[in-house]
Amino acid sequence: MESPDHRSAFARQPVEQVERVLLCLQERYQDLMRDDRFQAVIVFKNHGQAAGTSLAHPHWQVIATPVVPRMLRLKNFEAMEYYDREGVSLYTVLLNEELTAGKRILAANDDFVALMPYASHAAFETWIMPRRPQASIAAVRPAAMKSLASMLKCVLLKLYTGLDDPDFNLTIDSAPRGEAEEPYFVWHIRIVPRLATTAGFELGSGMAINTVLPEDACAFLGESPISEGSGANFAANGVMR
Repeated sequence: MESPDHRSAFARQPVEQVERVLLCLQERYQDLMRDDRFQAVIVFKNHGQAAGTSLAHPHWQVIATPVVPRMLRLKNFEAMEYYDREGVSLYTVLLNEELTAGKRILAANDDFVALMPYASHAAFETWIMPRRPQASIAAVRPAAMKSLASMLKCVLLKLYTGLDDPDFNLTIDSAPRGEAEEPYFVWHIRIVPRLATTAGFELGSGMAINTVLPEDACAFLGESPISEGSGANFAANGVMR
């Protein structure tokens, strides 16, 4: 459950309620990772039929696995190889390059940045990344959770208003057991709107088709209005001040 109001979208919840949910998810994550049987904890939210949701009321899900899922293992392997070769985290480089380019930054505050990464897998795919590198959401300080809640609400509300409440999948990607103190991986939130159906080419090739340039998607959502009760103020380019 996200709130006592089962009809209200998460994007429409007060920042304080978003913060409560994130703190609860962090607590569940930390508790599950204390159990040596689990190697990874997957935190996610499915919104809408196209995203695979099976329950009518808004909710999140947390699943602990006894093995490291293949996709997470591959992401960590690539990040580790890059760090060994370059001496810096691939995610830190990605974030710095996006901040320098400035074309795909949807919102930013002192602690977090929301961006639409170069060569996104899907139209309007959005990441939220911490400015200070951390491998796991377990490392986020309680004092920074309100900042994260404000950023997440901002992004979801931009998608909600700009794309007319699209179906989406949201995942919180954290390092698996034994790698939470390593410098190569940076935890992040990925939000993937389900605006198109995966078809034969994608299934046959393993390659993604994105029909909207991230720069255009970011400019479009940067123009999307948000309600005054969102808990954030925005400049004309959509960057949180």
